[in-house]
Amino acid sequence: MSSIIILLMILIVGFISTNLIFNKLQTRYYTPSGIEYIFLGVIISPAFAGFIKTTFNIGVPQFINAEMLNQLSPGISAAIGIIGFIYGLRFKFTAIQKAVPEHIRLAFFELMTGFLLLGGIAFWAFYYFFFDGSNLIEIIAASYAIGIMGALSSNFVIDNIIEKYKLKGVFAQSLHTSTLLNLNFSILIYGILFGIIHIGASGKFNISPTEWVVISVLLSVLIGLLFFIFVGREEDENKLFVAVLGITIFTSGAAYFINFSPLFMNFVLGVMLSNLSKESKKIEKSLSRLLHPLSILVVVMAGYFWMPASLKNSAIVIAAFIALRFISKRVGGFLAYQSAYNKKLLDGNIGKGLLPLDMIVCAMAIDYMFVYQNQFTPIVVTAVLTATIFFNFIGFRSTKNYLVDTGEITVEKL
Repeated sequence: MSSIIILLMILIVGFISTNLIFNKLQTRYYTPSGIEYIFLGVIISPAFAGFIKTTFNIGVPQFINAEMLNQLSPGISAAIGIIGFIYGLRFKFTAIQKAVPEHIRLAFFELMTGFLLLGGIAFWAFYYFFFDGSNLIEIIAASYAIGIMGALSSNFVIDNIIEKYKLKGVFAQSLHTSTLLNLNFSILIYGILFGIIHIGASGKFNISPTEWVVISVLLSVLIGLLFFIFVGREEDENKLFVAVLGITIFTSGAAYFINFSPLFMNFVLGVMLSNLSKESKKIEKSLSRLLHPLSILVVVMAGYFWMPASLKNSAIVIAAFIALRFISKRVGGFLAYQSAYNKKLLDGNIGKGLLPLDMIVCAMAIDYMFVYQNQFTPIVVTAVLTATIFFNFIGFRSTKNYLVDTGEITVEKL
């Protein structure tokens, strides 16, 4: 019962912040996205309590114990699944067909440089310093996760700037479209990790990584087909809301059970409904009001689950991750510009506009923590969550300054 009360309290905070607080806190230098709630999760976490106890010899009461945490885990997976489903509903194949090649090129180079640079250097460092002859799989998983999460960019911040300044310029549109593609492809590529390196597979079944990926996709498609069969013709928005909520929770439970990503499987389900169902717009409208509150819940729990690495390892990995992400965004933007046919749509410094990170990274981090529990987990999570906080605070200003430099923002607003 206590776990349900805590979930409800966090969701209430999410609704209040969405409707009242966030609109009041926007300034010309910063727009809150919800990442700030990670500090709430840290404060109620056992890691923070242990730090206070060790440093100041002061006992801090624990709001969530181990038993309550076990009760919360399925609910958190369901929240992550609903978020993935909403993002999937916004993914249209026609949008890719209509996308300008330069926008696709920018998203491709952004993902490629981030994945190769961050993931490649992470693999080298983990292998050189931590390889013991038996943990190569864990090293690959950690490097893969760092590469994908580091390559992701926030579409939320860029869209907020576009809406705030009423932008219609080519560079703002390039940032919007490329980050939207980046976000969608990042979720898909990230979900493949759970098939390539599947944890908890029974020794009785010899299932290859490819087959695990296919199983997860087919399971999502099968659930989508069942939705079409039983609810596909329903037009009442309230009934649709309940039905969709049910299938996303069911899909999240299935993903949780087989050690797959609820974010990925529900994203696939959302993509299927988005491109095949005539009611996809109505479904998205009914669920979108849950996106920010559930995102805040996920952010809070990411802070709670965050178990930092040692001080030395944390300092090294945080500095390296932030520096390499800066480099990867600048290099990715530059390569996209150099290889573009229509250079009027891109700019050599467009990487400056790609620095913000999204709350979806917290969902990815929790997915990773739930499945891959090994010596690299604290290092990966520390690097990603710290960088998310850092780029959340500087990303808005960096993107805005880039658009000022290009001349698309000419009037300052509070």
